[in-house]
Amino acid sequence: MTSFSLSLACALIAFSPTLSLLLLFTYAKAQLVIIVTTSSFFQLLSCLVAALLHLPFKELELLKQGDNGAAVKDIFVVIPTSVVSQAFFRCGFVYFYHKVEAVIEKSIQRHEQRQRQRQLQRRQSQSQPHNSNNSNNNNRGGEDDEDDNDGLMVSETAKLKLELNDASAGIAAGVGFGFFHTVMLYGTLLASENNRVGTLYQDSCTIMPSLLNSALMAFCFGILDIVWMLFTFYGMRRLKGGGSTATANDWMIRKDQLGGKAALALVVLSHFAAAFATLPNEIMPVNGCVLALPLLAGITILTVVAFWYFCLVNYLPREQQQRIQMVRSRRRM
Repeated sequence: MTSFSLSLACALIAFSPTLSLLLLFTYAKAQLVIIVTTSSFFQLLSCLVAALLHLPFKELELLKQGDNGAAVKDIFVVIPTSVVSQAFFRCGFVYFYHKVEAVIEKSIQRHEQRQRQRQLQRRQSQSQPHNSNNSNNNNRGGEDDEDDNDGLMVSETAKLKLELNDASAGIAAGVGFGFFHTVMLYGTLLASENNRVGTLYQDSCTIMPSLLNSALMAFCFGILDIVWMLFTFYGMRRLKGGGSTATANDWMIRKDQLGGKAALALVVLSHFAAAFATLPNEIMPVNGCVLALPLLAGITILTVVAFWYFCLVNYLPREQQQRIQMVRSRRRM
């Protein structure tokens, strides 16, 4: 049986990007926990659809021409179907999020309108003369209580608006998507190794246990899933017309100005690059991980740098930026 310390260490490596953000950032906020759960469901749907798309190719004679050749050709079917399916469901999740966001915004606007009407009515009633001192005292006490309740409601409304922004929602959705992606990539291997006698080494990576090799790849894909979801939020928001800068060209690629379609295309291209970076594990007879791991790590770093270079400064839409600045200014007063 694989040692407990090795299994625990590899599991922490594989799940650290998503679990750390889940516990430190999203767990304390109910709205973000809902986003994590919903995005996890969309990830499972993408896996189901990818499997269904791949199923017809299993019957082709092209995939039955020997073990090694069949495995390599099978990868050239599995990778495109998986990448396209995940990209589609990322966009589908963000589209669904925008619909829910619009409903919540309308509900908040109606709530604020009712609060303003109540405040206006109270001010009008205060301006009218009262019949007795007792009635004045009673009304004033009731009005003070209502003012406290209204202040609490307004603060809760401002807090909800502050939390519902593309940055926090994108990170939460990336955590949910990345966590279940890691479960699918690594969970079965981790579970099976706990029941084996000894530690598994494979020809694709004889210099380290298979648990560690897979954990490092899952670690990189966990980071990539979060960044890809942030890119998807950015691109879908620009296509919707809510960008912080006016980008007439959806394919614009400039520093701090990336078009919506260009952002989504970057997600697909980087996902293809990361997926094909793992090919040396299959096509090289021995120690393919020596090439695959540095390639995957390099693509991960380049994707993070691309997000920082193209999207970080103007990531949030103008309305969300103004909302955050307004809340910060109120806290300083």
